[in-house]
Amino acid sequence: MPVFKGIIASQGVSIAPLIRYIVKTVEDLDITYCEFSTREEIRLDVALEKYIELLSEIKKKAPESERELLEAYELMAQSLVDEAKDIVRSENICSELAVKRVYLKYRDSFRESGSSLIALREADLRSIASSLIKYLMGYTEGGGILDIRDKIIIAEDVTPTDMIKFAKEGVKGVVTLKGGVTSHAAIIARSNDIPYIIIPEIRLDDIKDGEIAVLDALDGLLVVKPGESELEKYMAKLTRFEELKSIIRRNAFIKATTLDNYIVDVLCNIRDLEEARVASSSGCDGVGLFRIEFLYMMKEKAPSEDVLYNTFIKVAEFFRDKVVVIRAPDLGADKPLPYLILKEDNPFLGLRGIRLLLEYREEIFKPFLRAFLRALRVYENLRLLLPMVTTTREVRETVELLNTLIGELRLDNKMLSSIKIGIMVETPAAALMIDKLVETGLIKFVSYGTNDLTQYTLAVDRGNVRVSYLYDELDPALLRLLEISVSKALEKGIEVEVCGEMASKIPAIPVLLGLGIRGLSVNPTQVGLVKYVISKLSVNSVKKELLSRVLSSSNNEESRRSIREYMVSIGLEELKPWL
Repeated sequence: MPVFKGIIASQGVSIAPLIRYIVKTVEDLDITYCEFSTREEIRLDVALEKYIELLSEIKKKAPESERELLEAYELMAQSLVDEAKDIVRSENICSELAVKRVYLKYRDSFRESGSSLIALREADLRSIASSLIKYLMGYTEGGGILDIRDKIIIAEDVTPTDMIKFAKEGVKGVVTLKGGVTSHAAIIARSNDIPYIIIPEIRLDDIKDGEIAVLDALDGLLVVKPGESELEKYMAKLTRFEELKSIIRRNAFIKATTLDNYIVDVLCNIRDLEEARVASSSGCDGVGLFRIEFLYMMKEKAPSEDVLYNTFIKVAEFFRDKVVVIRAPDLGADKPLPYLILKEDNPFLGLRGIRLLLEYREEIFKPFLRAFLRALRVYENLRLLLPMVTTTREVRETVELLNTLIGELRLDNKMLSSIKIGIMVETPAAALMIDKLVETGLIKFVSYGTNDLTQYTLAVDRGNVRVSYLYDELDPALLRLLEISVSKALEKGIEVEVCGEMASKIPAIPVLLGLGIRGLSVNPTQVGLVKYVISKLSVNSVKKELLSRVLSSSNNEESRRSIREYMVSIGLEELKPWL
């Protein structure tokens, strides 16, 4: 009974036969001897047309939240073909080699970035290039698998389009050797409730198609050929998991209140208009983080002021009587833009967030702020959040810019004082200097972006599988930093929320409440679970019996053990799958 340990990319439990998903990629395809012809550009157009037809077929049955990604694939494919045509014209080589050359150029650029998060985008480009070359060579899509329904897929890697197809075909789970928890494929798996774990050391040759396996994406295990007793254990675990999901769904529309009557706002993180629509009917108490980067990515130019304004208005309409926090575009070299040249050796320590916005204020920041001010005049529930702020100068410059634009738009001069401005706390510098940032008198709330705050505090690239064991929001170093920072913010009377993934991690919730945080912004699918956990906790009990133990822990394993013991001691054994 082989048991493999992996990294959880999407939670769940499934019991089903395994099937290997082996697909040739651009590096595997033998195109050394293809010959140039005068019809190369026509061949490229035909291949592109077939690829877009494939995306259109997938799009018909894909959720709205995934259609934007498919549209981005269309743009990427068009750009790749355009570059390939330039190579064909200048060098008289065949289309297959031209496409591969374009892919290799960008692949090397991604790898040289030094960022695992950027490297994950290589899978997107590889998927597109592979499909185009296959069409040029007369291949068909599909990887040779006819029946994947009710199977657990095991593959070296999967693309976002693969994962969408898996969801449509009804697979029971996915295991890959490569990938990351922040990849598009992982996001799609989570949004479709597909259990998914990443196991770098597994070998496809050691797996036989049809073998029964248990995919335990709650503990990160793949159990191949389980015995009868193991099967019974996992059947019970699967049944209990499904029962809990039903209870959790009902809790989504109840106000989150602790046993000792502390009210907690459970807000939602959204990425686009469709997610806003879904979130508005998912029990969210508002929007804690509206990421608008989708408007800037994969476009030929930055969105216009009117496009931004119309987007803000539509989201505000979904949440008329609830808060909507719009984050200024969090851009940088880690999120390449076709209209900005931002090549940096270390993009995570470079020109990103508010730094980029202030440098490119004419092209990006001013149109955004003008659109925000116009929308705020219509809907007063809008708030402004500034990304990656580290200095008081950045806050003051932004406010000066707002003041200038209020005059240009001929708005009420008193409008500035009514704007709810917040800052993202994503670096140790901002966390430790929060009192000074707040003392500017311009900040009304702070939002802890724990994804970046964790990686900056622990010096761990969260997309790097090789050091992922060091990335943990419950590391005592991060918790101590949060304790210092949150207490300073609360002393100044500032609203505090957490919008990173930590907000939806069940072991973290009692700690965050104990620190005094009363706003958690999570994925819309997590609202019910988070509210359910809050309803079972007592803040005073957490402070007395857990908080000091966690903060005095010597490592993340010790802090997690203390949390598990506490949750069990107060009768929450049922939450063990999430602990």
